Amino acid sequence: MRTVFKKTVALLLALVLCVSLAACSARTTESGKTDNRPKQKQNTETIVVTDMLGRKVEVPKDTKSTTVASTYGVVVPFLVTLNAGDRAKAVNFKNKKFYRLVNDPIINAGTIGTRVSVDSEALAKVDPDVYICRTTDKADIDLCARLGIPSIAITAELPEEVFQAYEMLGKLLGCEERAKEVTDYLKNELKDIDALAKTIPEEDKVTALCMGSLLSRVASEDMLQTMLLKRVGAITVVDGIKSEQERYWADCGVEKIFELNPDFIFVTSSAALNFSMDDFYKDSAWAAMTAVKNKHVFKMPSKLDSWDMPGPGFILAMYYMMHQMYPQVCSAEMLQNEIDDYYSFFFGRTFTGEEIGYEF
Repeated sequence: MRTVFKKTVALLLALVLCVSLAACSARTTESGKTDNRPKQKQNTETIVVTDMLGRKVEVPKDTKSTTVASTYGVVVPFLVTLNAGDRAKAVNFKNKKFYRLVNDPIINAGTIGTRVSVDSEALAKVDPDVYICRTTDKADIDLCARLGIPSIAITAELPEEVFQAYEMLGKLLGCEERAKEVTDYLKNELKDIDALAKTIPEEDKVTALCMGSLLSRVASEDMLQTMLLKRVGAITVVDGIKSEQERYWADCGVEKIFELNPDFIFVTSSAALNFSMDDFYKDSAWAAMTAVKNKHVFKMPSKLDSWDMPGPGFILAMYYMMHQMYPQVCSAEMLQNEIDDYYSFFFGRTFTGEEIGYEF
């Protein structure tokens, strides 16, 4: 009888132990939903950051060690120029070569897919403190909510939005001082550009547009490239042209581009092209366009560090566009000085055109 009693007690103890282990393996929130996030993150003190959708998001209070992940390529230059490349657990590079050239620690970051297809398992495994996405990436925000990862949304299609993004990311990553240095520099440059643009007589202004990765694709009326052209004194010809996705490339068709017939055509360097610049001159229809006839078709620099992508490089894109359209306002010497100043400020050195791929 005593043996049976001992076996019964042992069995009950084993059952209690199993229940305890199960409770520890899947913690439950007050709402009754299972919380699979690491225990230390649940107990982390938080602060509130307001993202560019106006959402108030709780993020770790210890901002000096906050880690991030993103599939939005625009995030990379923001992190690097904030000297926060070492905080990136996973990113989506537009071009990794430039960051190898400057030996930034962001080159050690992993990947979790693309903006089109985020690998949810990889994101959960990387488990960043914060995920950064574009304001239009609602699916990413929903995914992060399911995974219990705070998400911050940004947009940078206007210079003023670039400044706002820096301010917010500076708070998120505990580098407010650096963020202010960067925005002060960019604001001063933008002020100089605006002053130059005001000297262009209305009768001298030219028409222009920026093309995307396809010959049928242009920057829509609300995209960064179009905004920059307007700001440097061009008359943009894409008013009324919108994309299905907010602030994105519009597939308007080559016939529409022929109809627009701008004086200047700029071609993006922010995406891989499915055509060559020579195609403009080889095709008789394109060759009849004003911009092509006058050899006013330009690929945006630079090959390794795209200037026409949302981020700090927009300043160089503006000087480059202004130089090509109005060389009497922005000379080659002025442009080169601005390029050297930019890279000296952000990376402590200059780069030749051969090194990173620019010419004018």
